[in-house]
Amino acid sequence: MAWTAVILAAGKGTRMASQQPKALQKLAGRALIEHVLVTLSMSEIDDVVIIHPPETKEGFIEKIQTEIKTTFVEQKEALGTAHAVKTALPHVATENLLILLGDVPMLTKASVIKLKEKLKNNQLVVLTASVEDPSGYGRIKKDQEGKPCAIIEELDCNDEQKKIKEINSGIMAFNTETAKNLIGKIEPNPKKNEYYLTDAIEIAYHEGIEATTYTTTENEVFGVNSKKDLAEAEKINRQKVTTELMDAGVTIIDPERVDVRGNLTCGKDVTIDVNAVFVGDVALGNGVTVGPFTIITDSEIGDATNVFSHSNIEGANIGSKCNIGPFARIRPETKLEEGARVGNFVETKKSVIGKGSKVNHLTYIGDAIIGRETNIGAGTITCNYDGVNKHQTVIGDNVFIGSGVELVAPIEIENGATVGAGSTISKHAPGEKLTIERAKQKTIDGWKRPTKKEEK
Repeated sequence: MAWTAVILAAGKGTRMASQQPKALQKLAGRALIEHVLVTLSMSEIDDVVIIHPPETKEGFIEKIQTEIKTTFVEQKEALGTAHAVKTALPHVATENLLILLGDVPMLTKASVIKLKEKLKNNQLVVLTASVEDPSGYGRIKKDQEGKPCAIIEELDCNDEQKKIKEINSGIMAFNTETAKNLIGKIEPNPKKNEYYLTDAIEIAYHEGIEATTYTTTENEVFGVNSKKDLAEAEKINRQKVTTELMDAGVTIIDPERVDVRGNLTCGKDVTIDVNAVFVGDVALGNGVTVGPFTIITDSEIGDATNVFSHSNIEGANIGSKCNIGPFARIRPETKLEEGARVGNFVETKKSVIGKGSKVNHLTYIGDAIIGRETNIGAGTITCNYDGVNKHQTVIGDNVFIGSGVELVAPIEIENGATVGAGSTISKHAPGEKLTIERAKQKTIDGWKRPTKKEEK
């Protein structure tokens, strides 16, 4: 059976004190609503309808990425959750309907599948959680047979009802025709003049409509309404991700001090030290070690490579048995082949560093191709930019570049060449020879160092 997911994301999030709608606030590098969409992409959902606040459609389209067919619908007036669903219904063409919240990002694929399964024998399923402290949540009221008969908001609970620990998540699954029928019968709340979707449960019960609940964990239904909640959600997400990684065999020195803001995949015997951050799609091979205070973004790190502390790697392809850092910056389109070394205070960009080659100290390598077993001395600079265009430096195999060298591109240094320290090389350097370029050293007799004039 076909399914449409309606995501209620029209909350402006005034408690966020932000110009961005609540559902677009970032959690672990993604908008809150994107976490929901990622879950849906794994759950065999056919269509998505996103209900957004007035005049925010373009912002949602620009900042949300999903492979599922998605329709954006504006809720022009903030008249409650039932009104938001009613706004979405003309855009729902499937037999079944899943109602989700754009500010509840922790929902799992397993729960979505369970809701779908339970709807096969029911017309309405409510996702609930059992919590120790239900304060602030709507309570699930059930009859003697255990069927849900109402959702009671805390303000309306009597003392006995406040003791109920099963809470409403706001997430529901409906038969679409049942949803249309129930929502059409919901009356506005007399206190706020808004239409609440939770009223559908009591109406369904009195009409004899088959309804049930599915109970999950409190963390999974955690709603984000403030920056404090956002920080708590980061903590929950961090715990979930690091637990999964450790269960898969990854050694994490302190799970509370690792952030994964995207997708991190790891081989066997990977070790991650404190305050490491992974952004986007990152893959670590077998035996990789990641030092403290390291940031790795959209990169692949080969087997047995060591990334030492305070290094920043972005958009790179790092081979096996490489050493990087400490304090190295690897910029996009860098490729390190097996056994290459990039040391402290070295920056690379759009370059290939060949097998066994070393760039160990205080060096900039940009738009360069470096061959095998080549040594780049400390303080070397590839001068790749002429103010308008970028130019390439080609350095062959078994080349030795001395310290403090400037290589003015476009230029080629042939296999086996040696370039003397302190040279500025702007022409072709032949192989198996020493190339050196220095101004003649002079000593000026009788020269006196300037001194400050005494103030009167």
